Amino acid sequence: MYVVIVGGGRVGRDIAELLLPEGHDVVILDTDEETCNLLTREYDALVIKGDGTDIEYLKESGVNKADALLAVTGDDKVNLIVCQLAQKLFNVPKVVGRINNPKNEAVFTTLGIKATVSTTRASALYIKNEITEERTVLTIAGGKAEIIELQIKKHSPVANTRIKNAGFPKGVHVLSIVRGDKTIFPDENTTLRSNDLVTILARTNSVAEVKELINGKKRFKFGI
Repeated sequence: MYVVIVGGGRVGRDIAELLLPEGHDVVILDTDEETCNLLTREYDALVIKGDGTDIEYLKESGVNKADALLAVTGDDKVNLIVCQLAQKLFNVPKVVGRINNPKNEAVFTTLGIKATVSTTRASALYIKNEITEERTVLTIAGGKAEIIELQIKKHSPVANTRIKNAGFPKGVHVLSIVRGDKTIFPDENTTLRSNDLVTILARTNSVAEVKELINGKKRFKFGI
């Protein structure tokens, strides 16, 4: 696979380190001369000192034959422009944009950049998953919905209850159940059991209610 990476910072370097040992052809563009010199010394990749928003530098990178372009600079505006050029001008099959400010996710989506990665949100999700009972697997629709994992405890209010009778908020879907060594793709008549690990799709504003329903705990609210 021929991959063009725009942005030779930590994220760009980490991606290159994953791709190069697998035999992929990697080209890295960065505007900083010192960064480019470092990349040239450390990686078996073509490194170009140039602005990824400049069509001539993109052409020099071979973007017209690229299987994928990754815009991973620290500037969301740059990443958005690069992604649009790659999609609309060069018809790159796979285009992924890094989003540094989660508030910009909706802008990328509106302008047709469907494959995005928010490094800030990913870090926050990792930390949240380390300290909470539920695990957020993925956020979708610009953060408006989440896929979460929760384990049904022995005394959960929904244990031994059919999904259709569990009282989940509207729009909540149980996608899968891991029960022992079995994976179940349930329907509304499937009965939830204690120790089930359930994967649920829910609107972000419904996640707290789903958690309370499964755990049987009310969220603490601060008084005045």
